[in-house]
Amino acid sequence: MIRLIGAASLILVTVVLVNADAGDGKSAAFKPILSSDDFKELSKRSIATIESIAKSSAKDAAEKCEAEAAILIGYTLSVKNDDDVAKVRGAAIQAVKTARKGDVKALKDFGTKIANATKAPAEVKDWKTHLNELQWMMENFRGKAKGGEGLHADLQYVQKLKNLNGTEAFLGAIAGKKLSGENFEKIQKELPNFAYRVAVMGSITHEFAPAKDAAQWRELAAQMRDSAVAVAAAAQKKDADGMFKAAQALENTCTKCHTVFKKN
Repeated sequence: MIRLIGAASLILVTVVLVNADAGDGKSAAFKPILSSDDFKELSKRSIATIESIAKSSAKDAAEKCEAEAAILIGYTLSVKNDDDVAKVRGAAIQAVKTARKGDVKALKDFGTKIANATKAPAEVKDWKTHLNELQWMMENFRGKAKGGEGLHADLQYVQKLKNLNGTEAFLGAIAGKKLSGENFEKIQKELPNFAYRVAVMGSITHEFAPAKDAAQWRELAAQMRDSAVAVAAAAQKKDADGMFKAAQALENTCTKCHTVFKKN
């Protein structure tokens, strides 16, 4: 579920999934959508991002580190759990605490701390203990020039996307027109990383559903999560038609969400 505000079309809220427990304390919003290889790649990128932010002089470095650590926690809840995954989760939870203390520089070598991290259980009862402000995470969807994380170079298949360099622009592009075989081939390898990141970030936001129309929010959110996973699956199968249909479903769900939840 995505909420856009203003001319900049900042994505403030993405997928929000069912706010319920699976019976073992683990939220039903999280499913093992990531393979071991997907998890390794996405977590490696998150670790590098946290370290890069920690080494920067950005004024909002603490908030950005907290948001990325929260995403990393989300990755650990979206793959089959084992001791190594539990250690990554424990390290990410500690990274949130470190960021909240304002000791961002202590995260410059975050990756080296994972091997000795305390294993954390595969459940999160209150996500607000790991992400103080949802908007900190959603800033990633902005274009690079506006403070977002930007778009992976392999997804910038046309000049317009190079200029806009943002997640929202990319989603609109792949849903708006079926890609040529050449352009699909350009993005096919990187696309699953994009789609799974969107899906996991959506899973995290389930705790932030509004009090009003929460059931509708969650229903649309579940549809969007599944559409994002379908985008990834189609890309992995090299199915351009399937990817286009899944991207359209993802975009359509966003549009429905905007109609109901966009602020004036």
